[in-house]
Amino acid sequence: MSLRLLTAADFRRLPWKNGRGTTLELVRQDDAAGRLLWRLSIADVVEPGPFSPLPGIDRIITLIDGEGFDLDFGGARPPVSLRPFEALAFSGDWSTSATVVHGPSRDFNVMTVRGKIVAEVELARSGVMPPASLTYVLAVRGGVTVYVEDATIRAESGELIECDRDQKVGLEIDGTDAALVVRLTMANDKASS
Repeated sequence: MSLRLLTAADFRRLPWKNGRGTTLELVRQDDAAGRLLWRLSIADVVEPGPFSPLPGIDRIITLIDGEGFDLDFGGARPPVSLRPFEALAFSGDWSTSATVVHGPSRDFNVMTVRGKIVAEVELARSGVMPPASLTYVLAVRGGVTVYVEDATIRAESGELIECDRDQKVGLEIDGTDAALVVRLTMANDKASS
């Protein structure tokens, strides 16, 4: 088991596929052919507009700052108003748009290849989390400490901790601070469970 702290020096600012903004890519894993397996990123939404189409990708979006925005999925599911720290899963195949922006907002995104990687995102709570193939902890506001076996690491706001392989992960969140936990499971691991 290893723990790795990822900071601003590890992140990359990239343009959206639709050209209407940028994303801060926190971490990305590709397969041997260079195709995306998963990506964690943060984006600022300041105006209504379409999301980039991402066929074959499952997405989870979580509002982490600001007033939020409403999403329309082109009839694939009912429209939704994003609420702080409530993860919302949807398909990158859907024609998705931010229809109403209630004020400048920042969201956290998890993108995974459908059929290969299964993602779960939740608001972190102090305690022990069950094992996953890979776990990430994003310190959204304030600090979070992660511990596994005999290793401990701390992240401050905007930093990401990577915990690799199937081990229980302990979390300690400072007071009223906020963090998100992302658990990635390889689809073949999920099938054999």
